[in-house]
Amino acid sequence: MPSAYNRRHIRVESFATAEAYRRPNLAVVPRDYARIAAAHAEALSRDFASAIEAASARLLGERDATVGEPGAYVGVETAPNGPAPDLEWKTQGVRVSALDRTESGSVRGTLFVPDAAREFVTARLNEYGQERTAAGKPRHDGRFAPIERFFEARLENLWTDSRALPEPHTSTWWELWCWQDRVQNAVTKAQALGLPVAGDQLVFPERVLIYVHGTRDAISRLVASCDAVAELRMGRDTAAYFMGLKRPDQHGWVDEAVERLERAADASGTALCVLDTGVNIAHAMIAPVLPPDRRFTVKREWGFDDHDGHGSEMAGLAAFGDLSPVFQTHAPIPIDYTLESVKLVHPPTLPATDPGNFGLITAQAIAIPEIAFPQTRRIYCLAVTQIGVHGPRATSWSAALDAAAFECAEPGPQAPDRLIMVSAGNLQDDVTLTDLEQWEDFEIEDPAQAWNVLTIGGVTDKVEVVDKGYEAWKVAAEAGALSPYSRISSAWNRGVAPIKPELVVEAGNRGIDPADESMLSGMPSLSLLTTSASPVTDPLSVSWATSAATAVGSGMAAGLWSKHGDLWPETIRALLVHSARWSPWMETRLLQTNSKSERLRWLRHFGYGVPSLDRAAASASNSLALVAQREIQPFKKPKGATHATSKEADFYTLPWPRDALLELGAHQVRVRATLSYFVEPNPNAAGSILAARYRSAGLRFGFQLRNETSMQFAARINQLASLDEEAGVDVPEVDAARVLGERSISAGSLHVDEWRGAAADFADRNGLAVFPVGGWWKGVKDRVNRSMRYALVVTIDAGDTEIDLHAEVAAAVAVQVDA
Repeated sequence: MPSAYNRRHIRVESFATAEAYRRPNLAVVPRDYARIAAAHAEALSRDFASAIEAASARLLGERDATVGEPGAYVGVETAPNGPAPDLEWKTQGVRVSALDRTESGSVRGTLFVPDAAREFVTARLNEYGQERTAAGKPRHDGRFAPIERFFEARLENLWTDSRALPEPHTSTWWELWCWQDRVQNAVTKAQALGLPVAGDQLVFPERVLIYVHGTRDAISRLVASCDAVAELRMGRDTAAYFMGLKRPDQHGWVDEAVERLERAADASGTALCVLDTGVNIAHAMIAPVLPPDRRFTVKREWGFDDHDGHGSEMAGLAAFGDLSPVFQTHAPIPIDYTLESVKLVHPPTLPATDPGNFGLITAQAIAIPEIAFPQTRRIYCLAVTQIGVHGPRATSWSAALDAAAFECAEPGPQAPDRLIMVSAGNLQDDVTLTDLEQWEDFEIEDPAQAWNVLTIGGVTDKVEVVDKGYEAWKVAAEAGALSPYSRISSAWNRGVAPIKPELVVEAGNRGIDPADESMLSGMPSLSLLTTSASPVTDPLSVSWATSAATAVGSGMAAGLWSKHGDLWPETIRALLVHSARWSPWMETRLLQTNSKSERLRWLRHFGYGVPSLDRAAASASNSLALVAQREIQPFKKPKGATHATSKEADFYTLPWPRDALLELGAHQVRVRATLSYFVEPNPNAAGSILAARYRSAGLRFGFQLRNETSMQFAARINQLASLDEEAGVDVPEVDAARVLGERSISAGSLHVDEWRGAAADFADRNGLAVFPVGGWWKGVKDRVNRSMRYALVVTIDAGDTEIDLHAEVAAAVAVQVDA
């Protein structure tokens, strides 16, 4: 027998052992079966008794008068790659729920055991350890052999949502997935506890879904005091519920939300300007955030109102995000910035704008509110693309956006504060699942290839179809995956094309018809809830795809800038991107290969991940954030010189907590750096072949290598700054700890990379440099000696550890912006 069976805790290796006596060709004698099964049964019995005792003492919360059979939840886990546990005895009321496969391959779930059935389960375990079938196998081995352990269950073990459990005292809507024959017990108990229960129920083959509003503590009490709940999820992907309401009920939700609006005194200092089809400000939720004097239009004959509905939907998402979770709480709704609207899209009854004028029209749209309110910081939300025009080559539209963004970095007090957010473009409605196998064919649409804008793609966590009549439908994308609406840039050439999209935000999912696997767009339960352009008849609407994602992402940027008004737009862009994290789905694909070129291909699907306003606004407990805003002169050409050369590089000594990192030893840490700046565009033909011909100047960062002295580091950076990219000289890959690698940073004006490794390896790697590379300024007399701005953000994150790196250096350096 394998040596694992001789270990003291036999159950830890057991199955492994579960397969040992199932293989007919394995030479194991019956007494070995008996010995293994007896030891395994004894270990499981101890686990089960301990878990039951702990659950009975705590009962997932305070147990009130029980509705239904009193019982307790026990956690159960199989060995890696084992089958799902088969431990249901319905006649005894013993039921399995909340099954999920872990990263190690084991299946974990919960077992509801009525008090009256405890002895029954214990007896079955004893039979498994002591009795044999006619074939010589242990009784019930199909049920117990795959089980690795039983353990004390907590509320978290019933939680099957991809998002975190709500905080204990946060009141919100919950989805209670109940066994069909017990659902009324949950309703009765919720009502007894005074918890609101939504009137509608969704019935599935084995579960009934009800919505209950309460705190985590209240839901714990409900679960502990009835026998009905199989799973818990966040009750916020319920646009289908709100869209199914009658008009008076929709108005009721809107009116209740309006009462919770709290406008900040300085909200007018930051504006989020929606460049779209206009906005209907008669909507009860829009009127308080979009004053009449903040509505504009490119052409007066177009009017100001929304002729399509798209602009009003974008306005609601830009101001509030997805309204489903907003409606499901009673918390105040802060209004930290002002909405603006510029009607950029013509009504269908008037002549269309010539595509060749898109750049000019958009530049006019950007200028109009700035003339009216010149002191306002602005985020521009452009959720409009040119269908059928794609690729990395600059167009008049994308170059106009780059030029508009660069005006912020121009010297002088009159330079506007503006940051432009653009949608990546959408896959057409008739796309099929087979088409998604060649996703690289669906390229980012014009003008989202612009270097200086933030291009927003789509991700989705909406993976449950709960629309009535569609209960059997599946979804196109799993949780945390690229939204099946989102376009990508994986087919673009690395040397001349920036990473697009840089960020992905919730864009919704598509439903799949089980009959023919066709896909359906805009299903309410897979979309975002927002305001409509028809506030009297239908105040609520749903939105989806990268337009919705861009509006939500723009709201995050505006919220961040409203709290940090002294920051440059380059810095807001850097902080928002720096806050992004790859979902497990993304990280698995990104890190499944050591090939940096393959990682770059995946990066062009989902960029740097999903942003977090909380992470962008403040440093977490175990993450040290350093932010710098600087000017740098990239080139110099002294009088009489024939050629310009690189002039400056900025070297930073990072205040790493050296002793703390050495103490952490092999513990994995992450260092992330984000560099953001704006280039002056030069959209000539050569710019589509060489990045250096499009940009005014480029910047790069380098991180000190392990065992590299400061002098060696400076010499290496100087050598990198002198490389001639136009001659095709490629950057050497010398830092194995870089996740994306030196060659991932070529085109574009936003650069991000991560270094991952043992904490001790970073103790002396405390040098970082920002240095220039070539651009067309270098050969132009009136530009060669100009300076440019950049923002740099660096964090070191120790993850889940007791050592607080922030506290280690707090006395030496404040987390602040260096102006």
